Amino acid sequence: MKKYTFKQLCADLHLWLGIATSLVLVVVCFSGTIYTYEAEIKAFFDRKVATVQSTEAPVKTIDKLLGNYTNNETVFSVKIPADNEMAYLFNIATKEEIEEAKNSKERRRRVGGMYYVDQHSGETLGSPNPKVAKSMTTLMMLHRHLLLGWDIGRPIVGWSTIIFILISLTGFVLWLPKKWKQIKQGLTFKKNAGWKRINYDLHNVLGFYSLILILIMAITGPFWSFDWYRTGVVKTLTGKEKMSRGGKPKVKPQESKAVMTIAYEEILEKANQELDYEGDVQLSFPSKKAPYVSVRKTNRASFFSVPFTDQLYYDTQGELLKADLFKNKDFGAKVMSLFKAIHLGYVFSGFSKLLYFISCLIATSLPITGIIIWVNKLKKKKKRKQLA
Repeated sequence: MKKYTFKQLCADLHLWLGIATSLVLVVVCFSGTIYTYEAEIKAFFDRKVATVQSTEAPVKTIDKLLGNYTNNETVFSVKIPADNEMAYLFNIATKEEIEEAKNSKERRRRVGGMYYVDQHSGETLGSPNPKVAKSMTTLMMLHRHLLLGWDIGRPIVGWSTIIFILISLTGFVLWLPKKWKQIKQGLTFKKNAGWKRINYDLHNVLGFYSLILILIMAITGPFWSFDWYRTGVVKTLTGKEKMSRGGKPKVKPQESKAVMTIAYEEILEKANQELDYEGDVQLSFPSKKAPYVSVRKTNRASFFSVPFTDQLYYDTQGELLKADLFKNKDFGAKVMSLFKAIHLGYVFSGFSKLLYFISCLIATSLPITGIIIWVNKLKKKKKRKQLA
């Protein structure tokens, strides 16, 4: 009787765990493949309302643009793109919308609407495409919990992703050749092969080349599925029990009722001097809960660079209250601030996005090609029994 080897164990785990999670993994990986280019998809469909007509006229100050709105409207924030051909994006709500949101937990998260505004003329150009925005949200929900709800779908996706780690590692063990001179078979496609061999190579060769990125996606994925997993990651990287988002600045009670004594444009100029690089800016205006001005700036990363974010907080007199700078964070905190980018594939901007898109597409195909390999083996065994 032959001994049950470690490689046989890996083969059994790889096969049965793969079959058990195949449907979930196909859905999660395929939705993740498309979601990699979420920002680009939205930008494409918004291009007509998100682009200014002319850049020859002078740019109006933030304060002048705010002057276009009535007392019935509250402006929460404005996004200022680094590209001067792109319009500003205002988040605005009427008093009626704010009142409605108070009675709805769902609406409270998305109170008001987003509007593209031409910074040269002050004209409202339109809003982000609602159908595309809804489609991207649905796609994200499909990716995170299969549209089954948080309580049911999230653990299914989470455990399937953890299992995917084991499937990937056992797949690597099975890929390893018995002799190193046979390694070429696992790195290249066989020429003039039949469809069964082509399918095998699609699974074996492409699986190897995408292994590292697939493992990164799989290891980071359960962060959004399980509290215990998230706590473990945070503690491992930072030594803390909970993830710190930098913390909001402390404001004295008398300052919470203070009115602005400085123009927002001046605060924006101060922030750009402090954060002396080209990038997209989000300016958030004071509110009762947050009586300060927040300036969040993300560098305009090149194809290979890291799109890090810095945040500055100013009081109503324009004094800097707090600076949460990426460069001042320790390694663990930097990784945590980039965790979503690492999972979604834009940690190195366009370069990593392209690699993630290809790897995620391969990951989508692996359960399919794997099951085809298994079915072909079953047919082969059946023929042997019939001939015996």
